[in-house]
Parts: sequence; structure tokens; C-alpha cells
Amino acid sequence: MKEDFKKLIENGWLSGKEAETFLSDKNILECINECTSPDKTKIFRALVSLPFDKVKVVILGKDPYPNPLDAHGLAFSSDNKATPDSLKNIFKAIDCAYGSHLFETGYNNLSKWVNEGVLLLNTGLTYSRVEGMDITKPERDKLQAKLQSKHMRVWKPFVKLIIQKILTIKNRPVVMMLWGNDAHNIVFSNIKDKDFKGFAHTREAVIVPNTSVMLLQTSHPSPLSVNRGGDFPNTAPLHFKKCDKYLGNKKIDWVNL
Repeated sequence: MKEDFKKLIENGWLSGKEAETFLSDKNILECINECTSPDKTKIFRALVSLPFDKVKVVILGKDPYPNPLDAHGLAFSSDNKATPDSLKNIFKAIDCAYGSHLFETGYNNLSKWVNEGVLLLNTGLTYSRVEGMDITKPERDKLQAKLQSKHMRVWKPFVKLIIQKILTIKNRPVVMMLWGNDAHNIVFSNIKDKDFKGFAHTREAVIVPNTSVMLLQTSHPSPLSVNRGGDFPNTAPLHFKKCDKYLGNKKIDWVNL
């Protein structure tokens, strides 16, 4: 883990003092020790793989896939052959925007996006599965929800710090694609301009004051959200195109996996 934090300093995500603070945080260390997904060597992969000054797009997920076969440290990306349901809806949106066929390929690793400057960051970096207890399913589900809520809470200061750094960018276009209210809220909690806070949850493209960061907000791509009437299938294709336009000749090749 120390090597990961060393790389986070080298990549411009943390200062040495900030790294020391998190490395000595007993709650973070506990979450890392409890982590069952992703592999402990991949917890910080999103930030280790992409330097701060190379970021073009930020996509915020929630927490890692519970299945360790899926999770590998990049939000929404999967190493599994079976496509996770949220990723299916992301692929459908891209196919709608570009006439591609990602939904049909069954290739789910999004590392090429990272290589092009896409930060695939979860707002909780670890998942801990409740195991080895002789309890009923409702009891297990309740315990699981409580445990994962703790993990999300513990990582929040760390992720907020990363978001704060992104929201200082003024010299190059950066797009934050925020999917779901959790992503909307954690970003807007870092914005001080009271008037701008009124744009939370808007579907229009907005630029954060005194930055060159564009926000594109829609609902979450999960089936739970989509099946309840979330507008991701209709809004996300338009947002990918708006992202392209803002980035200009530095746009992401979304269909190249």
C-alpha cells in the first residue's frame, strides 16, 4: 500500500503530508484489511494509472462490484466475461451515440479509456462481503448494507479531496460525467459558489465557476435506476457527444476498447 501512496504523490493526487494522513488513518486501514473486492493490490488503480495532469474526463461510480471477478479498481470496468448490468446500459448509450456495437462484444475492460485520460473513480474504494455467518438472508442483507455504508463513509474524505483537486483545473478542458445523485451530491458539496449550487441535478452542460471543468449530470446506469424511469438511456448519449465537443481534438475514442 505504501507503494500505491508513493505513486499517488508522483501522479499529483496527494501531497506527502496528505498521503501520511491517510496512511495513518485506522479506519481506512481497517477497510483495506476487510476488502474482498477488488483485490487489495488494485484498490487505488484508478489514481495510480492516471496522473492528475493527464485527466480529460472523470466518471464517478459508487462502490466496487461485489464480485471480485468483476472489480479491478476501475469504476464500471470489469475483467469478467459476463457484462455487469450497469455496464450494459453504458454500452447501449455509447452504441446509441456512435452506431457502435460495444453491447454485443462482451469485452468489458475499460483500461483503454484510462489510457486516453478517463478517470474511472468510485466514491468508495473497497467492498467487504459478509461471509461465514449462520444467519438468515434478511439479516445478512441488513448487515451487508451496514458494513458497506461504513466503507463508503470512511472513503468520503479521501474522494472529496481528489474531487477538490479536479475542481481547481483552469488551464485545460475537463469533463465530469456524473451518473446518479450520489455522484452529483459529492461534487456539488465541494463547490463553494452558492448560486451555482442551484445547477445540481440539471441535465444541461454547466461549467464550474473559475474552472475549465464541465459537469454533465444524469441518472445512474444501474437497472434499478433505469427500470424506475431514470433518464440515463436518453440523456447519456447526448452527454457523450457534448463531452466530445468540449474536448475538441482531445476527445476520447469511446468505442475503442
